[in-house]
Amino acid sequence: MVYFDTNVLVYIFALGIDTLRQKNKSIKLFDETIKNKNLILSDIVLYEFAHSCNKLKENPITIQKNLKFLSRFVKPTDISIHKRVIEIFENNLLHHSSFDLFHLAFCEYHNTKLITFDKGFKKLQKLSKTQIDIKQ
Repeated sequence: MVYFDTNVLVYIFALGIDTLRQKNKSIKLFDETIKNKNLILSDIVLYEFAHSCNKLKENPITIQKNLKFLSRFVKPTDISIHKRVIEIFENNLLHHSSFDLFHLAFCEYHNTKLITFDKGFKKLQKLSKTQIDIKQ
């Protein structure tokens, strides 16, 4: 299974993005993942996606349509995911990376690969056995 960080989803769906190369790479990854029926998302990534698209001044109707489409791939957030995030906070004081830690714990729980453009995930790789693919 494959989990996309928010920035990958924004590159796929938003019109007002700044890097066409990353958009094309994201679309290709998305198409492959959908074709292979391997996409998994969390509710949190959808909320971040909506917030990011709103900040980019995307059309609210389009944001809503994209959310509705993406919500088909959302899997439940078990309480153990939240407990794992709290555990990481306690041991590493990474409160400034709370959403990224949630994504990592979600992927851990669902045993899925995380794909992102966010180089900030490098510091999180040592915290988990989850495969984190940081795209350029």
